[in-house]
Amino acid sequence: MKEYFFSDGLSKHGPFTLEELKERKLSRNTMVWKHPMEKWIPAEELPELQDYFSTQPPEMGGAGRPERPVVQRNYEPEATRPRTWLVESILVTIFCCLPFGIAGIVNAARVESRFNCGDVAGARRSSEEAGKWTKIGFWIGVASIVLYFIFLAFVIAIDH
Repeated sequence: MKEYFFSDGLSKHGPFTLEELKERKLSRNTMVWKHPMEKWIPAEELPELQDYFSTQPPEMGGAGRPERPVVQRNYEPEATRPRTWLVESILVTIFCCLPFGIAGIVNAARVESRFNCGDVAGARRSSEEAGKWTKIGFWIGVASIVLYFIFLAFVIAIDH
C-alpha cells in the first residue's frame, strides 16, 4: 500500500491511503509527497490524482493574477485563544533568569501564530511550554535572590 503525505504550509500530515488523501479536499496547489519521490509537488501534478481534479472545478483566480495555494485549516468551532505568557516571559528574561526566560519567549511567540493557522492543539502545547519555562525561570530567579541575601547576611555576620 502506498503512503501519501500532504503539507498545509506549516507541517506535514499523513500517511494516508490514496482514498483517504482524496477525502482531505485538497486544492490543486496543495503540496503532496509519496515514496520514492525526491521532492514535494503540487497535488494536480500527481498522476494518481488526475481523475480527482478532472471532476473538481478549477480554482478561482483573477485574470493576470497568480493563484495562491489554499491552506487547509481545521478550526475548532469554540476554540479559545490560549494564554501566550509573552509579557511574563519577557519580564522573567529581564529580571530573573535569562535562559529559561528565552525558552518561555520562544514558546510564547509560537502560541498566537499556531492558533491563527488553525493549529489549536499546537497553540495549547506551546502555551503550556511557555508557562512552564516562565514559571521555572521565575522561581529560580526568586531562589537566587533569596540565596544571595542569605549569603550577604552571613558575610556581614562573620565580619562583625
